[in-house]
Amino acid sequence: MRILDRYISRRFVANILFSLIAFISIFLIVDAVEKLSDYIDRGVPVNIVAIYYLHYVPEIVTLAMPIAMLLASIFCVGHLSRYNEVLAMKASGLSLYRILAPIFLISFLASVFMIYFVETIVPYANTLRAEIKGKYIDKHQRFISQQTSNLYIKDSDKRRIFIAYYDAQKHSARNINILTFDGNTIVQRIDAESMILEDGKWILQNVYERDLRNGGEVAKPITNMPFPGAALDPEELGAIQKNPLEMNSVELEKFIAEVKRNGGDPDRWLVDLYLKIAFPFANFIIVLFGAPLAASRSRSTGAAGIALSLVICFAYFMSVKAGQTLGQTGALPPFIAAWLGNGIFIIGSLLILGKAPK
Repeated sequence: MRILDRYISRRFVANILFSLIAFISIFLIVDAVEKLSDYIDRGVPVNIVAIYYLHYVPEIVTLAMPIAMLLASIFCVGHLSRYNEVLAMKASGLSLYRILAPIFLISFLASVFMIYFVETIVPYANTLRAEIKGKYIDKHQRFISQQTSNLYIKDSDKRRIFIAYYDAQKHSARNINILTFDGNTIVQRIDAESMILEDGKWILQNVYERDLRNGGEVAKPITNMPFPGAALDPEELGAIQKNPLEMNSVELEKFIAEVKRNGGDPDRWLVDLYLKIAFPFANFIIVLFGAPLAASRSRSTGAAGIALSLVICFAYFMSVKAGQTLGQTGALPPFIAAWLGNGIFIIGSLLILGKAPK
């Protein structure tokens, strides 16, 4: 059995490496060609562009790995089926489960490795890539999203600001909460329906101010009021929030704890936190789904295998994205939302394994 396991494992790993290198190369070439004119116009040195894409590779690996794993499993198992090797193995008394065991084991180990990869290498590389982009490509200005949601700002040791929605183009915001602390105690809370920029100053509109000093509460509504002591640069406000891709789980957990402590809604970041574990398991789950399909398609061609891989991966990524959106909007609990795609495909893979010829 060890000879057979080594034979299947070598073929599977070789297909993984080939697929992964192909995907990374295609992505880098397409992206570089698309943005070549921007690099030339802004005078970005060639070595900086090379370093930028070098730090882009870990993020591409994270996204491309499930596709490469699925494609490798379909090519590997499809090759064994096409040349009747699976049939010969079954004739010798091996079940389909035993034949696919090396592929499943490698896929599971790859998922475990990707958790470590996402926790250590990807955040570091994404942070450096963002710095390079801001300094050389965007000319000292990080990319500013036109519309940003769920901003959390610590503008001083005593004050926290939450902005549910910010429009960088209009310099306006909605649903603003301003909390002022004395130690760990909230001494003032200001809730505003909207905020606009007038003559270089932020104005809060439809405000409800609460003074919580001395253990009591004095509340009063205010139609319009200047943002108290605001030092928010409107051109940078849309880029204040650090991307979860630039944080590992420990940093994200600390950030979520801070949001909870200050009365904010952490669901958006909880979904991202759970996805740091859920998404790497796609490398195992998607192979668990696709390999039995390939075993039952003895006459499938390479083109058919590629098409099948793309369809399965598209369905998986759509289910993950749908779960992420539902979790961030509060329609689903964050944990369920993060694992929605995995759950659907685990059930599907078990059904396919159960119906596959043994």
